[in-house]
Amino acid sequence: MKLNHWFYAVVVLCCMPLKCWALSGFTVHLPPENAYLESERVGIVLNVENVVLSSIRVVGGKNDTTEIQVSAAVPTLCFAVSLNHGLNVIELLGINQGKVVAQRSVKIFSKSVLDSSSRFQPTGFEPYVFHVEAREQACVACHDMNPTLSDLRPSDPVKSPCFSCHQRKRVIAFNHNPATQWNCFACHEVLDEQRKYTVPDPEQQMCDPCHHKEMKSWNASQVVHGPTAVGHCTICHDPHGSDRPGILRMQTTDLCINCHDDKASGAHVIAGFYGQGHPVRGVKDPFKPEREFTCAGCHDPHAGDTLNLLRHDNANMMEYCTRCHEI
Repeated sequence: MKLNHWFYAVVVLCCMPLKCWALSGFTVHLPPENAYLESERVGIVLNVENVVLSSIRVVGGKNDTTEIQVSAAVPTLCFAVSLNHGLNVIELLGINQGKVVAQRSVKIFSKSVLDSSSRFQPTGFEPYVFHVEAREQACVACHDMNPTLSDLRPSDPVKSPCFSCHQRKRVIAFNHNPATQWNCFACHEVLDEQRKYTVPDPEQQMCDPCHHKEMKSWNASQVVHGPTAVGHCTICHDPHGSDRPGILRMQTTDLCINCHDDKASGAHVIAGFYGQGHPVRGVKDPFKPEREFTCAGCHDPHAGDTLNLLRHDNANMMEYCTRCHEI
């Protein structure tokens, strides 16, 4: 009777689909399942176990599909994945000779104030940051996790302990000077606490030493735009760099309508004789013909002396409009 049971169990296991029981192959150490972070990239650390892999196929996130080459001599792998705002389901497929021999998935929520659908994390998702002592232990075999005094301003970016994981920040069209010089600790505080490399809150405190002249001018204005008034510069600007002028996180008009969505059509400006609103995109800026017209063509995004942050005196609106339009 026992022999029959054993035989039956073997038959059942052999007939089960492979994915149900054999596709393990690696363990994802970081990030934990159901984590949320305020970032558009996340580092993934995993261990290959009892399988031979030629690559790991990453499916999901902003890049949709990426192939990571695997060396048999390195059982622990780390790589970064770009995220979409909101929920990302990242599938990790271990590939050998063109076949999927290992599989894992992880859910990550990228939280952003610039996207109404991702401003709040789902129930059950916990905050995640990598640079805490316990999590760094997963990487100490290959990476130096404790910067020295010389790392505060490295003579060569490649020598920075941050470079190996964050080097993508250099491959960008518009760089921020501290990031270009790889002077990470000009902004990030080296703290031996639960969370390392934090920045001041509000972050305007770290922007002021270099941008003091502009900030002094803005604060002297009669009207200060909300993000500027509360000192949260990084709502609109990426402090490392961007593919857009002004190191903006998004195209200017797209940034504005995140908070001013009722202005997306341009109908907030008088329709005029032809029954059309004022464009907020899709035409050239009269004062900067090399650029597309945006909300910032008329409004100063930081501060001004008019109620609507208009760039010029609007006491006479006819004269104001003729700066750009022949009427």
